[in-house]
Amino acid sequence: MGLGVPMSPPGVRRATLWQDAVRLLLLVDAASEDPADDPAQPDTAVGVVRSQVRLQKLDFWLRYPDYLADELMNEFERYPDDPGLLRLAGEILDSEEPDLRRLPMLRGRFGAFEGFDTAMAVLVSRGLV
Repeated sequence: MGLGVPMSPPGVRRATLWQDAVRLLLLVDAASEDPADDPAQPDTAVGVVRSQVRLQKLDFWLRYPDYLADELMNEFERYPDDPGLLRLAGEILDSEEPDLRRLPMLRGRFGAFEGFDTAMAVLVSRGLV
């Protein structure tokens, strides 16, 4: 077993530690809010992520783009005046994204879950978060 490559059943694609770290950095950037909205944050903060649950949801949609397309279609049903949602869902489903980018997640009691500790440690040690 190489560094950062978790054990998985044969034929199941898994991400390396470095892929997990880069994906998590992307998610932290997408989920972060302006720290100026919270006076308790230090002056050096460039963004604030309020919940690991939010990161877990974004990670799930990034790993399973077909579920993201389904959620975009649900949003289109609620807001039919935004045709961009339906177009984006169609682009995801018509592309090879759902087959190429799927990285399995553990199924927990309350849905899919992936521990962020190790990948986050890589980002912290490099001063990225």
